[in-house]
Amino acid sequence: MLKPLEVFGPSISTAEGADWQRQRKLTATPFNEQKSSLVWAETLRQANDMLCSWSSHGRKGSTHASEDVRTLALNVLAFAGFQRSYPWRSQQALSEQTTSSYRDALAIILKNVLVILVLPAKVFSFSFLPKKWTQIGWAISAFKQYMLDQVADEKRLISEDKPGSGNLVSNLVRASYQQGDTDHSLKVTGETKSEGPRPLSIEEILGNIFVFNFAGHDTTAISLAYGVFLLTAHPKVQDWISEEINFYLTSSKGNSVRYEDTFLKLQRCLAVLLETLRLYNPIPGVDKYTGPCSQALKIKDRNLHIPPNTLVVPHLQALHTHPRYWGSDSLTWRPSRWILSSLPETSSNTTTNLEDTLSAERLMKPQKGTFIPWSEGLQNCPGKKFAQVEFVATMATLFRHHRAEPVPKYGGESIDEARKRVLETVKNSGLELLLQMRDPGSVRIRWTSN
Repeated sequence: MLKPLEVFGPSISTAEGADWQRQRKLTATPFNEQKSSLVWAETLRQANDMLCSWSSHGRKGSTHASEDVRTLALNVLAFAGFQRSYPWRSQQALSEQTTSSYRDALAIILKNVLVILVLPAKVFSFSFLPKKWTQIGWAISAFKQYMLDQVADEKRLISEDKPGSGNLVSNLVRASYQQGDTDHSLKVTGETKSEGPRPLSIEEILGNIFVFNFAGHDTTAISLAYGVFLLTAHPKVQDWISEEINFYLTSSKGNSVRYEDTFLKLQRCLAVLLETLRLYNPIPGVDKYTGPCSQALKIKDRNLHIPPNTLVVPHLQALHTHPRYWGSDSLTWRPSRWILSSLPETSSNTTTNLEDTLSAERLMKPQKGTFIPWSEGLQNCPGKKFAQVEFVATMATLFRHHRAEPVPKYGGESIDEARKRVLETVKNSGLELLLQMRDPGSVRIRWTSN
């Protein structure tokens, strides 16, 4: 079912059984705390540049929020994956540039991923095709060559016993080298002794890099867009997270806000992401297989048996909005449902200072199996922490000293009516490979400083 994802080669998304276990072990290395710190710092920089651009539009606002957060997500991926830092530029400015880079090749691939998954790569090299299609062919070829060059450079560093670059390719290549035999020539050819798992082949390295970029970019960018729009429609929630942001970041400036000191404290910001994914998860279902054996499933007093090799796709939207687990307001976007307090209810008044309130808060842990936006179990998403760090860093930057509000339409639309229109835009979502808003450009958002 996921074979079309093998645009550049096999990956953890298309592997099964023992091969999946091997790839999971070898691809887990890039997703560590050191990488989270890099993601945090780069996101702060990108989000700050994006906010400056949005603020420069003044009271007329901008209609490019959804496209611009895609640029942010792409630039963060480029930095985390290849240690290439690109200046943030609005989508409008990017459309006017004439030069091309690795980042541009990746952008073209991600923008046209649906047609790339459907058609063979060689189709895009036909000279009689429209320029847009031949541009896709250039992007596929350029991106592959860039990855191959990175792999070759990393192998050279290993052969010279030099430290790696620390990027995604470096992590994947070195993870393979660290398993089993230390004879570099054996690793390069894909052979290995019986002590450790077979290292990743060149094709598997390329395939996993593509999957990480594809899965990590669109889902994160869409979640960021939903988060910005929902917060724009809910000024009280903006105040709620701003209160937390400013309390913990009061003594820090710009990119000096350290991941290690800050991320875990911004629980309200994370709650915004969790609540957004609960109602608007870009992935509508998570594929699960029973494997070669039948699986027992107990539902109340009934025992069911699912046959071997059966595909099961839990309906996430139904699961995430079931009143049994989420209450009578299960269809309402309310991030505060994720925050529990150890303070007695009688103390929730004006006499409780903010420090006591925030220190008493903790994230709610849903009942097992009722909230699985990143899947669950052994085959959960390895990029979960990456997405959380990027989202929280973006929210902390945007709402620390600024507020977002929709620009009312000409003809006497009130600010409350404009906010209702934003919510209607959010609800007007559909599947285009992933769940996303159909017409986010119809909303103009302006940013004002506190």
